[in-house]
Amino acid sequence: MLIKKQKLFFLANPNNPTGTYLNKDEVLILRKKLRSDILLVIDDAYFEYIKDPEYSSGIDLFSKSENVIVTRTFSKIYGLAGLRIGWGYGPKKLIKKLYEIKPPFNVSRPALFAATQAVLDTKWLNKAIEHNNFWAEKIFDVIDEIGIATNRTNVNFFLLNFDFVNQSANKVFNKLANSGILVRQMDVYGIKNSLRVTIGNSKENKKFISVLRKIFNV
Repeated sequence: MLIKKQKLFFLANPNNPTGTYLNKDEVLILRKKLRSDILLVIDDAYFEYIKDPEYSSGIDLFSKSENVIVTRTFSKIYGLAGLRIGWGYGPKKLIKKLYEIKPPFNVSRPALFAATQAVLDTKWLNKAIEHNNFWAEKIFDVIDEIGIATNRTNVNFFLLNFDFVNQSANKVFNKLANSGILVRQMDVYGIKNSLRVTIGNSKENKKFISVLRKIFNV
């Protein structure tokens, strides 16, 4: 519910931690229904993974808008999370205001160099997307076979709910941790009895599948 004093609406699309997203028509309807003085900020952090023609990135939808800012990151598909670098796109008047409050030297030269090279390496980007799509299907099939509730992911992680199986999220978390696999507990998000699992490299994914099968005797 919007309040009278609200000035900003933040939308992660695709969303973390659910992996779901609004299609382009739904996002356009959202912007239309917001008051004109409310700034819409769209986080496009995972947009590279989405191939659905019904989905559009924030930049594709609002490149000429005066009240939308789109944020991007190099932490996800590009694997540069440790460098803490990203970028944003929006109308000049808003970008100018952001520069007025931006701390000096907030991005390092190594981070800038790595980001510049990353965007040029489209071959690696396509390979990363292909790898993610391949393992997303394999992992989903195992999760579905076990009976853990989830959806076919649109990004590089799964949100798993354990309400319908004989192991709780806490028990599975501990058993995975004892095998050297760390996943994220969802209680801090208010999502009960659930875990968020990131798709890793082939060796990590094979280990996760093997351990998960052992936990549930499947």
